[in-house]
Amino acid sequence: MSEERTKVLEMLATGKITIEQANQLIAVLGEEPLSEGTQGSNRSKDTRELVQEFGGPPQEAQEAARFTLDHIIKLSEREIDAGYIKALRDAGLTYLTTEQIIELHDHDVDTSYLARMRKAGVTGLSIEQIIELSEHDIDPNDLLKLRKAGLTDLTFEQIIELSEHDIDPNYFLKLHKVGIPGLTFDQVIELSEHDIDPAYIKQLREVGLTDLTFEQIIKLSEHDVDPAYIKQLREAGLTDLTFKQIIELSEREVDPAYVKALQGGFTDDR
Repeated sequence: MSEERTKVLEMLATGKITIEQANQLIAVLGEEPLSEGTQGSNRSKDTRELVQEFGGPPQEAQEAARFTLDHIIKLSEREIDAGYIKALRDAGLTYLTTEQIIELHDHDVDTSYLARMRKAGVTGLSIEQIIELSEHDIDPNDLLKLRKAGLTDLTFEQIIELSEHDIDPNYFLKLHKVGIPGLTFDQVIELSEHDIDPAYIKQLREVGLTDLTFEQIIKLSEHDVDPAYIKQLREAGLTDLTFKQIIELSEREVDPAYVKALQGGFTDDR
């Protein structure tokens, strides 16, 4: 039996087309029509096997089926088999139009990818959004990591933005562990664009800068202020420096050893 004839029988077996429509399509294929026995019972050996393979009660299959003969021809021309359509339905896309099925197939949307997205909690997407996620090659496992980092309410646009900025979900996890409160999504993006390692923020806190604002963290990074440098200044006796003073000392490359020597040798001659 040819592949095309098998497809027609699949549609017939699951109630998507009538016996008359099946014979019309088979005629287009240039093959012998179904026998009278098959037409009367609508269940030849071939079709019985296909029903068992397709699975599910015939009533449910008929309720889900909306394919006309023209639709079947379009699907056949794109070489879209019933297995692909069934997999789409199993992934949650139950009420797709023929055009939507073709669009997903033409964009090489993998049905297993859809199932994994659904498992990651990404549901209710439009066909266009599904295709865009697939084209951006967004890994559902990455979305699970983002949820673990506390980002449970990301919008579709934010998910795409993360991909476009090539942000590793582990970056969010590290920021989460550092415990910086109140960061917005856009601020996290900006931290990533400035290549600010969460470890850098942790080191700033360890040397006493525990109340830095987001803008101050960015500025310290832009001026290449090393947390070890701040620690050395404090050990040299400059324990009450303001944020601006730290920036200025770093820009002027004042050596902490020089400061320590001055502090140690200072006397009041008045």
